[in-house]
Amino acid sequence: MIETYLLEQFEAVARLGTLLAASEELHVTQPSLSRSMKKLEDELGVSLFVRENSKIALNETGRLAAEYAKRALDANQEMIDRIIMFDRSLKTVSLGSCAPFPINELMPALQENLPGKALSTELQGSDERLLNGLKNHMYQLAVLHEYPEDKAIYCQRYLEEKLYITLPEDHPLASKKAVSFDDLKGLRILMTAGVGFWMDITLKHLSELDLLIQGNMDALLELIDASSLPFFNSDQMMKNGDIVPGRISLPITDSDAHATFWLACLASEQQKYRSLFSAVRAATIRI
Repeated sequence: MIETYLLEQFEAVARLGTLLAASEELHVTQPSLSRSMKKLEDELGVSLFVRENSKIALNETGRLAAEYAKRALDANQEMIDRIIMFDRSLKTVSLGSCAPFPINELMPALQENLPGKALSTELQGSDERLLNGLKNHMYQLAVLHEYPEDKAIYCQRYLEEKLYITLPEDHPLASKKAVSFDDLKGLRILMTAGVGFWMDITLKHLSELDLLIQGNMDALLELIDASSLPFFNSDQMMKNGDIVPGRISLPITDSDAHATFWLACLASEQQKYRSLFSAVRAATIRI
């Protein structure tokens, strides 16, 4: 068996092209690195380098060896990551969500149906990253905004959310019953960065110059209180009391301003989270 440190050093030399660059990255001396390369050649019983005038370069065999070294190191790191994530999954349930609102709504059901588990949450803007996170056990549960056509994934319809715009009562658009994204073009609109996939939706229809994006919710709320600028809202947020006096909220009529959320896990772990999915189903029926 070739020791991992030899493969790591060889990969660095192959990638960076010189012993000097590799030694600086690895924080080892050039003579030590040169000895490691010679040891690797001795263990393989082949020559990997062309050596001329105190310089070395990969020969044809070395280039092939570099490809396999990179694969071996990647496989080794994948093994480490998967083992760590699996061990973490035994103690912690990680939820990834495409939007912030479902996280808050799910937390009571998670706490009730997964007793003794530490809970962690993460906001992701991409369903693809969430699905990959389920498959590599970064997440045990995920909230998606599109139904996944993937037999490895079990999912259940959860809830819906509709995007609104909140305006001062004397705003020119306030007399409308509803608006489209086209109606909002050219307005300066407040929003927070932590909105998951909703950011992609708004940037699809509006210029980034139209959006006054705040780093966190506290900064957004301060600007809402201090100005009369429009800001994005949703039907679910308003149900939870996010209503500002002197403002009017109008639904946005574009089809992608309406989202259906799906709660998902690996199909192989469906039974593990059966009670959670049952509780969510019952809550959805009541709604």
